Amino acid sequence: MIKIIGLIIIMFAFCSSDGVAQLASNGSYLWNSTSITYSVNDKTDLVISNKDHYSNQNDRLDYFHFDLIAYHKISEKLSLGLGLRQTESFKFNSWNPGQTYMLYGVYFWHSDNMIVKVANRLVSKTYKASDTQYGLDNITNIDFFVRSTNKLPKPYLMSELFTNINFQKVQTMRLYGGFHLFRNEHFGIDIYYCYQKTRPTWEWKVYNVFGINTKVRI
Repeated sequence: MIKIIGLIIIMFAFCSSDGVAQLASNGSYLWNSTSITYSVNDKTDLVISNKDHYSNQNDRLDYFHFDLIAYHKISEKLSLGLGLRQTESFKFNSWNPGQTYMLYGVYFWHSDNMIVKVANRLVSKTYKASDTQYGLDNITNIDFFVRSTNKLPKPYLMSELFTNINFQKVQTMRLYGGFHLFRNEHFGIDIYYCYQKTRPTWEWKVYNVFGINTKVRI
């Protein structure tokens, strides 16, 4: 526990004003996300979550969203999900609202000491000031040392691939590496680094992201 607390202190120190100033020159972001999972029964979960993007380039919050997603377990290895996301993006000196409708298919694979979760997601994004956009996303997560009783933080890897169907192009790629600092049946804290490559138009842009994720299960 002392080592875990020490890592959290280092993380917050890294995100101090000096650290932010160093990251700003590298086109970086700080992300914070929180999720609350409520088990309706043995097969159905309801998840409420929020995610904030803080831009060190502009020294401001420039995006956040709120999700409401219901997952239903079809088998031990397959779940289906249906969700709604409310988004707010800061562009052209004003906040631009949007809604995203999401349909998930989630596959789980277990080994002796590793869990792989692969989620494919169909999305429909509606905006007040632009046309509806459709997308196909893939989110893959690998947790290591899941059966270990060691109290040290456990590593994980994750990738996200977002495809814009309207323009028939891959729009965003993200690669994550992080640690589960603390995790039990009802509470968890993760920290991570994300390499993000995205193209709002046709030109790729690269960003470095540091983030923290808090999970609650009730």
